[in-house]
Amino acid sequence: MSDNQSNWDPKTGLHRFWILAVSLVITSGTAISPALPTMQLTFSSYPTTLVNMVATIQQVPAFIVLLFSSQLASKYGIKRIVGIGMLLMGIAGVAPALLSNIWLVLLARLIFGIGIGMTNSLAITLINLYYDGGDQAQMLGERSAFEPIGVCVINLLAGLFLSISWQASFLAYAFIFVVLVGFWKVVPEYHFSRQEKRGSDRVKLSWPIVWSAVFCGTLTVGMAIVNVLTPSVVVANHMGDGTTASFIITIYTIGSMVMGFLFGAIFKAFKRYVLLAGLLCMGLGTLLMNSADNVYTLTIAVVIIGFAYPLSGTYIFNTIDNRIPKEADGLANSILLVGCNVGTAFAPAIVSFLGIFSPFNGQNPGIGMYGLLILIMTVVFFLLMIGPKNHRHSK
Repeated sequence: MSDNQSNWDPKTGLHRFWILAVSLVITSGTAISPALPTMQLTFSSYPTTLVNMVATIQQVPAFIVLLFSSQLASKYGIKRIVGIGMLLMGIAGVAPALLSNIWLVLLARLIFGIGIGMTNSLAITLINLYYDGGDQAQMLGERSAFEPIGVCVINLLAGLFLSISWQASFLAYAFIFVVLVGFWKVVPEYHFSRQEKRGSDRVKLSWPIVWSAVFCGTLTVGMAIVNVLTPSVVVANHMGDGTTASFIITIYTIGSMVMGFLFGAIFKAFKRYVLLAGLLCMGLGTLLMNSADNVYTLTIAVVIIGFAYPLSGTYIFNTIDNRIPKEADGLANSILLVGCNVGTAFAPAIVSFLGIFSPFNGQNPGIGMYGLLILIMTVVFFLLMIGPKNHRHSK
């Protein structure tokens, strides 16, 4: 239970906001990417791949720490661990503004990743602890919308500071301190009961957790296809340049945010069929993206893809606690997020591999093959849902 604070009420808008605000910063690692071209000029004696790792290397420690964050929260307190994680992110985030050595910059980014790992899954666990039912579904949907909002804010700030220098662009991460102060002042510590602590010590991986992680990883491959391959599709089909691709990805992000905010209402109306809706969006969107030959078709395709994860992915996070013991929530969130990160990391390789077997044409035929496989998965899930054993269940 939470601290006995007379002004604490997780149902109020202010308190909802500061719980959701944690999600503004947990996917901000790549927001510094506008500074990479200038950094490559500064560190021209180093391989370009090494410099580009500044935007990605934080995922390595994040993967590892994610697996232990729920145990740390159970032992030391979830507010304390989230706070320490954001503090590490803030300090390590702005540190490169004072550094001129590429190896020290990379070290700071590794520490930044530790902070992400401490914070990421617990942002979801906080919602699971304070909310249930329709409230929980609404909060998880809004949480998925807060992530890209935070990336956009830090990305915009980094671009503004970049006019001074690439080092100054890292000052954009000072935004994390604003979130940390608000979160720390408003959200009380959650005190786990002895039973919850004993249960968390006995938590083990289960098949529902593993399969849910694989499912989320499969979905995030599609999301990564938009972020990584849209520029190549635009250029290869003579639709424009990098600016055009950036505009299309921005529209995709807006569509994803809108669907995140609408998830609660959609889930209330359609229950478990939200899962099918998300899969259908992913399958149809990627098939359309594979065949797109103009900007308008491509934009429609990526917007449809943008609807997929806020529907299906949020559904999985919202309902996983129905299939596992309550004390396993923290571990489940961590493993599901690891699945998401793995899917994102290996998306280009997966699309390339699928292209070998793809019956489709295009610059990246693996995109079409991925879409076809997702549609097959949708049909399989639909048949399972309407089967005799599941017909009487609402989720």
